[in-house]
Order: sequence, then C-alpha cells, then structure tokens
Amino acid sequence: MNAIYLTDLALLYFPHSTPRSAVSQLRRWVDLNSELQQRLTELHYQKGQRALTPLQHAAFVEFLGEPGE
Repeated sequence: MNAIYLTDLALLYFPHSTPRSAVSQLRRWVDLNSELQQRLTELHYQKGQRALTPLQHAAFVEFLGEPGE
C-alpha cells in the first residue's frame, strides 16, 4: 500500500462527491468508528493531516473495506 492524500482516498469512497464533501463524509465515518479512531491514534494520525502514511491508509481499508465494495 502506498502513501495517499486524504482527499484522494475520500474520493475513492465517495466518487460522486466534491473533494470537500468527500473528505467531510470520510471524517464523519472515522468519528463514528471508535476502533478506527484508536488505530489511527496509534499510528500518529493528526486531525488536519493531508497525506496518509501507508500504515494509516491500510487502517482505513482494514476498518472501512476497500473503496468501491
């Protein structure tokens, strides 16, 4: 898994949304998933972070599934 921008990941999950709306929706999903929040905290994810590390990206996929599923 490669590093990815949060906006790009959000658009994969919400392809019919604007970039801003997609990021807002993805952040809402994170807020509703306490296990994902915990894992991202362990991986040093910071609110407002634009680029995700490969491990942070993998955590999103682990808890939310592959985009488009």
